[in-house]
Amino acid sequence: MRLNNKVAIITGGAGGIGHAISTRFAKEGAVVVVNGRHLENITKIASEIMEKGGRALALKADVTNLLEVKGMVEKILKELGRIDILVNNAGIMVNAPIENLKVEDWNKVMNINLTGVFLCCQVVGNEMIKVSNGNIINIASIVAHQPYPLGGAYSASKSGVVILTKQLAIEWAKYNIRVNAISPGVIRTPINEFHHSHAETYEKRKALIPLQRIGMPEDVANAAVFFASDESNYITGQVLLVDGGLSETVCQQIPKRPLRV
Repeated sequence: MRLNNKVAIITGGAGGIGHAISTRFAKEGAVVVVNGRHLENITKIASEIMEKGGRALALKADVTNLLEVKGMVEKILKELGRIDILVNNAGIMVNAPIENLKVEDWNKVMNINLTGVFLCCQVVGNEMIKVSNGNIINIASIVAHQPYPLGGAYSASKSGVVILTKQLAIEWAKYNIRVNAISPGVIRTPINEFHHSHAETYEKRKALIPLQRIGMPEDVANAAVFFASDESNYITGQVLLVDGGLSETVCQQIPKRPLRV
């Protein structure tokens, strides 16, 4: 098993991608700390893992609250002794045109998607620095690299995650802490099932993707296992696009005159 006995925190662990990462890490032998704001949801995921023979702990904490993040880390250290891996997956989106986006919605998205990543990295990172070892994986998005129309603050927040990842990778390399990010593309999760349950929209989305399928949370989990394992021990500061090739299709949208035969 590639993550045998590693202690891993997954924030937003009850969501579609968080659930997949938590489950996959447990299968690879990790002790998984499933984090979220709703105890019932994260307890369900932890129970599922344990029923299948894995090891898991559900810990409620708001990633935007420094005291709660510190409390979560203290509980993990007390019960499990260390933290080897941190996956910052918690995130939200508020759809609105920029001219109508409420300041409170902008702040909410930024607080969870970017400040939450910063706080978890800082608190967990300080513990990793003490032992000169650690692995951090931040979940960004394809829209960190391309603006998402009507995405409000989402693209800006995820772009911040990308540059924060690179900043931490450079500053913490001397402590043997690796920091990488994953940018998922179009992934079918409960949060966007509204779009994918509509047959016409689903087919239009699928047609845009070179690999001709919508991504699944397990596709992101596979990439997370790679970054979390020793197989990537010479990789830091990188952002892996898990998008079926979608981000490479921009030039295909540019109209061209027919070639002369």
